[in-house]
Amino acid sequence: MPTAPNNLALKRRLDRYFWANDTGEMVFLRQVLEDRFNAFDRIAVIGGLVRDFAHEGRAGFRSDIDLVIDAPADRVAALAAELGATSNRFGGFGCKQGPWKIDFWALETTWARRHVPVQKLEDIVACTFFDWDAIAYDLKGRRLICADNYLGRIRKRTLDINLLPNPSPMGNLVRAVRRLVLWKVQAGPSLQHFICEHLDEAALRFIHAKEAELYASPVSTRWNTADEARAALLSNVRGRKGAQFELHLD
Repeated sequence: MPTAPNNLALKRRLDRYFWANDTGEMVFLRQVLEDRFNAFDRIAVIGGLVRDFAHEGRAGFRSDIDLVIDAPADRVAALAAELGATSNRFGGFGCKQGPWKIDFWALETTWARRHVPVQKLEDIVACTFFDWDAIAYDLKGRRLICADNYLGRIRKRTLDINLLPNPSPMGNLVRAVRRLVLWKVQAGPSLQHFICEHLDEAALRFIHAKEAELYASPVSTRWNTADEARAALLSNVRGRKGAQFELHLD
């Protein structure tokens, strides 16, 4: 399925998937949402699932589900205790429910609040590291939350940074490498800078190890040096801007 042509088409994809899908996994997920999360007034799916549906439709969705809840942190923590969820270092919780791995957190504990204002659910899209992840689906309102040009960014086949400060630069470097290679997209200006700044020999060894730990199909093992990795990741940037920029940094 191609990239959604507009926001209405993307909303219809998500509406059908969540509310008109009678597969066993979705019947189970709807029951979990009804039983465990329905008490919260505002809750949204953010990032991977919504991004993948925008990019390729259902066929592109292979990630877990991430929920952000506009409710006091103590209420979200109480739910986590009921579910036996484990806390993570980013202020959220994770649990397994049937076939689903669900990560969730309270809006007020969002890590990026120290860098951008986060007062309502709509603000969450300013908090993601990658611009392709800056989209959410309001479950109760059944509406999209994203910038007007969100789908245009995807159609340009350029991945860039949405919010630079983040608690895991090396983790995001791994994700950047895999996304650029597997999605066959080019790095935008801010992501070019990030790669040139962070991708040294030690970082490449870290990426090799992390991919071996987490993924069945690593992509970074094709490069023996950081110079090779940077050249490959930035080679498709128009006008060779990436290579020029790398020389300037060195």
